[in-house]
Amino acid sequence: MQKTKLALSMISAAALLSLAACGGGGGDSAPTTQQPATPTPPAPTITVNGSATTVSADPLAFVFVPVDATSNGLAARAGATANAPATLQATTAEGAYKTIAGNAASVISLTSGTIADVGGNGQFSIGRWTNGATNVGSINANQGAHYVVGKPLALVSVPGPTAKLTCTAQFATAPTAVSGNFAAGKLNSATAVINLNGPSIESLALDLSIASDRVTKTFANAGVVGVNLSSTGTLLAETMGSDQAKPYLSVGYTVASQSSGDVSGAIVFACQ
Repeated sequence: MQKTKLALSMISAAALLSLAACGGGGGDSAPTTQQPATPTPPAPTITVNGSATTVSADPLAFVFVPVDATSNGLAARAGATANAPATLQATTAEGAYKTIAGNAASVISLTSGTIADVGGNGQFSIGRWTNGATNVGSINANQGAHYVVGKPLALVSVPGPTAKLTCTAQFATAPTAVSGNFAAGKLNSATAVINLNGPSIESLALDLSIASDRVTKTFANAGVVGVNLSSTGTLLAETMGSDQAKPYLSVGYTVASQSSGDVSGAIVFACQ
C-alpha cells in the first residue's frame, strides 16, 4: 500500500512539472503590448488671414498702433522707427509679423489669436492683430493692433515747387474702435501728397466707415517719419522701400469718430 501511494505522488509531481514547463494550468499568458496612439498635433495658436513676402533688411522700419491707442496723444506702446533690429522681430510662415520691437525693452508679441488683413511685397508687410492675447494683455474680436514693417528709406530733400509725390493707398487694415464695442469698419479711401522740400506730408486725407459713423479726416504738414500729434488725431509715419522716386509711405492713425470713440488703422501708400 505504501508503495502505491509513493508511486502516485511521483506521478503527480511529474505531471505538475510537465504543466509548468508547458505554461499550462495558470492562464497567466503575457499581455499583448498596446501600441501608443499617434498624438494629434495641437491647433495653431495664431491664424493668419492673407500672406506677405518676407522683408529682408536690418534694421527694419515699422509703425505700430496698439490696441489702446488714443487720438489725443501717444499710447505707451505706440511707435514709429527706422532702426528696429531685425533679430527682435518674428514672423509666421505666411510672412505676418507676430513680434514687433524697437528695442529689447519694448518687445510686444501676439501669443494667440488672428493676424488679419495681411499683405506685402517684400518692401513692406502690413497686418492687424485681433481676437486673442499679447504678452501685455488681451484683444477682443472687435479690437485691433495695427502694424506696418518694411525696409527703411530716408527720403532726400529736393528743392523746388514741383518736387512733390502723389500717393495712393495700396494696402490697409480694417479700422477698429479702440473700445472694442463695434465691429471692424472699412477704409473707403485715402490719399496723400509728399512735399520733397522737407520732405513732409503736405496732406493726407482718409475716409472711413465704422458702425453708424462716416469719418473724414485730413492731416497737413506732418512729418514723413515719426510721431505727429495734432487736432486731427495721432499719425505715425515711416517711409519704406528701395526707390527714392517711388517710395512707400506707411502710416498708422488714430482719430475720433462721431459716436464710436477713437478709431485706429494702418495704411501703405505707393508714391511717385
